[in-house]
Amino acid sequence: MSCRRGFTLVETAVALVVVSLLMLIGFPKVSSAIARNNVRSSRTVVVNLLAKARASATISNRKTWLKVGGNRAWILARPRLVAVAGSDADTLGVVENLNSRYGTTVTLTSVDSIGFDPRGLGSGWTGTSGSITVSKGSYSDVIVVDGKGRVVK
Repeated sequence: MSCRRGFTLVETAVALVVVSLLMLIGFPKVSSAIARNNVRSSRTVVVNLLAKARASATISNRKTWLKVGGNRAWILARPRLVAVAGSDADTLGVVENLNSRYGTTVTLTSVDSIGFDPRGLGSGWTGTSGSITVSKGSYSDVIVVDGKGRVVK
């Protein structure tokens, strides 16, 4: 009797079919978990930017704003510390492009920015709170900032 090495074509085909079925079943779960994780990560970045804007307002004794536009978020501070022609605000830190980084959409409700005065209190939007919605596909999360500048949700 001769010694047989390796797999037959039928054994390889059966193994390939089993692995393909497992991937077919698991892909939607993995895809939705990635989307939820991207929304959560994007929310964390926005909350950290809000905290940085609030802290920068109190430390530098200037008004700061978290601006959101075109799925990008950044912090502005006024007045400028060093005068530059054509600009009246400093950009603090980097401009976060949340769409290219996480594939998420970021929108502010009825305003384009959330501001903080030098005391760290919220200012610059109508009403007593501002909200930011982060979404990707069917998943979304809302960040609410109260009039005192605190993230409440």
